[in-house]
Amino acid sequence: VMQFLSGVLGVKDWKVTYEKPHICALKGSSVTIPCSYQYPRGHRVNETFWTNERETNKEPEDLKKNSEYHNRVTYLGDVFENCTFRIENVGERDSATYWFRFVTDKVGGKWIGEPGVTLSVTVSPSGEILEGSSVTLTCNNKANPPVYRYTWFKNGAEISQSGSQKNYYTITNIRSEDSGKYRCVARNTHGTGTSELYSVDHYPYSPKNTLVSISPSGDILEGSSVTLTCNSKANPPVDTYTWFKNGAEISQRGSWQDYDIINITSEDTGRYYCNASNRYGTGTSTLYTVDVQYSPKNTSVSVSPPGDIVEGSSVTLTCNSKANPPVDTYIWFKNGAEISRRESCNSFW
Repeated sequence: VMQFLSGVLGVKDWKVTYEKPHICALKGSSVTIPCSYQYPRGHRVNETFWTNERETNKEPEDLKKNSEYHNRVTYLGDVFENCTFRIENVGERDSATYWFRFVTDKVGGKWIGEPGVTLSVTVSPSGEILEGSSVTLTCNNKANPPVYRYTWFKNGAEISQSGSQKNYYTITNIRSEDSGKYRCVARNTHGTGTSELYSVDHYPYSPKNTLVSISPSGDILEGSSVTLTCNSKANPPVDTYTWFKNGAEISQRGSWQDYDIINITSEDTGRYYCNASNRYGTGTSTLYTVDVQYSPKNTSVSVSPPGDIVEGSSVTLTCNSKANPPVDTYIWFKNGAEISRRESCNSFW
């Protein structure tokens, strides 16, 4: 494991430790490579860098000086013992072995840590993950001898059968409950390699669980004001709400989640529902009945039979009134004096 080191220094005093010698990552993610190092007492570290070049008799190149990496790599370590490294927005071309290199102030004080860290970048899954589709997570890696066991985890809990030889995990008919952070662990006879976490929680889907709520709750009295709200779960969020009353559209299509009814009257009584839409589809709520309550109005008296009333004949006077809830008591007057009080009966004969 010793490289570019004078023979007068003890090998046991030089060491680079890679916590994760094999890392699987998905395209577009960021990868952190934990690392620590040590060197003989009396040395002072002058230079630290990471490289993916290992050619005999050639000084390796600092990745920060490489045009493909210089804006995407960050050395998170120090000049004492931490050599942690980070690569942003990884792509397939970043699949390679990476080594940490440091140089001290002493003659021959150059060291590069073997065997390095192998990074494998996969593009599965790629594109948007639609609800109801099937998704395969793939754990790609390089190992010698080959990996003999893959283990998959979701939110820290193992979800695959132990001892599986498959480097992929398939989620069929994906639903919101499949959301979570996934990772894989690959093992060969020399150890394990653990992937970065991959979040499956932002896949798009059309609006669902759409329903109408009302505020304030309770009885709706004529003259008050209420707000109907269209609630729906969607990703991306709903961009268009449409309101209907008794099957007819009553709102302009737009982003108004609330439908306000000011100074409500009996004419506003009806069955309301809403449509919530994003670019993946539309969710329709169940019907919500708005029942406006009001005191008796348009009260009048009618006579039966109509026409002239002949002495000795029989007539029925009927009290007509519109009310919600219905009228429960009718009181009759003659010349200003009460002559009858009738429960639920609006006729006087």
